[in-house]
Amino acid sequence: MDGLFHRCNDTVSCYESSVKITVSEILQLTKKLAVSQINWQSFKNRIYGKLFPVCYICPQIKRMKQILALLFLVLFIGCNNNDTTSEEPATPTTGIPKPKMLHAALLAEYPHDTTAFTEGLFVHNGKMYESTGEKKQSFIQVTDIKTGKIEQKYPLKDDTIFGEGINIINNKLYQLTYQNHIVYVYNLNDLNKAIKTFPWQTEGWGMTNNGTELIISDGQPAGNLYFVNPEDFKIKRILQVTDNYGAVDRLNELEYINGTIFANVWGNDYILQIDPSNGHVIGKIETTELLKSFYASYPINWQNLDNVMNGIAYDSTSQKIFITGKKWPKLFELKLN
Repeated sequence: MDGLFHRCNDTVSCYESSVKITVSEILQLTKKLAVSQINWQSFKNRIYGKLFPVCYICPQIKRMKQILALLFLVLFIGCNNNDTTSEEPATPTTGIPKPKMLHAALLAEYPHDTTAFTEGLFVHNGKMYESTGEKKQSFIQVTDIKTGKIEQKYPLKDDTIFGEGINIINNKLYQLTYQNHIVYVYNLNDLNKAIKTFPWQTEGWGMTNNGTELIISDGQPAGNLYFVNPEDFKIKRILQVTDNYGAVDRLNELEYINGTIFANVWGNDYILQIDPSNGHVIGKIETTELLKSFYASYPINWQNLDNVMNGIAYDSTSQKIFITGKKWPKLFELKLN
């Protein structure tokens, strides 16, 4: 993703929409957890991910810190009105089990292009293919994984296009656009010019494939993934992604790994594992501890969300996972334990 959910025209409407969404998030959490049970780092990320994307272009956004402080006060009061035992919360109403925590080992870190507002990441024949966003700054590039050296770079020629996720299937590279409702198709041997385009009905965020179908996220609250025929781009089925709290919104960059879908969630520092047969979130990789030293030296801007984690790729040959973020100076190589 990576534009805004709302572009508010006045400060009042901006605050109203932001507060409504954030209070809703707080109330949902306080119904389920006591203060002692809250993962505060994840909660902070969830709140920032809700509050600031809605309205971070408002002219008086600096006052948002005051609003956020008030919201945390509401949370504290609400939580203390609940039972504060340390027992696990009641079975969620969805009936879906809580995702299992997946443990990953950090194997290596490599240089990453800090000009790349990463939207899509994909390994093909040992090279890293990456697409970036932002109008007038969107491009596709091919890099050497270990050195970070840019071997090929293809800027989008239309300055009105906001580039999004990419994927390679059947010797073609497919590129989504954010709100332009266009999908570009390139011959993999020549990324200078698209050989065809397809219309796309919703927003374009992340993309992967399961060998025969392209799988696309649109970041909307419904939590949908679209399974698409790459030949004509017709939707074959729609899968709603749900966890133990309900539909998962802001699904972003995707990767298909050994029969399951891994997804970044925009504005958060974790990666979800999704069962494509039913859409249930079955696993979760928390990067807070995994990348602790990196976050200490390169703090995430939770106000503007312009350098959050986004980008997950899998090398089936080495069975290694690569992750990065928008304008991050590092690309990380992981292996699931």
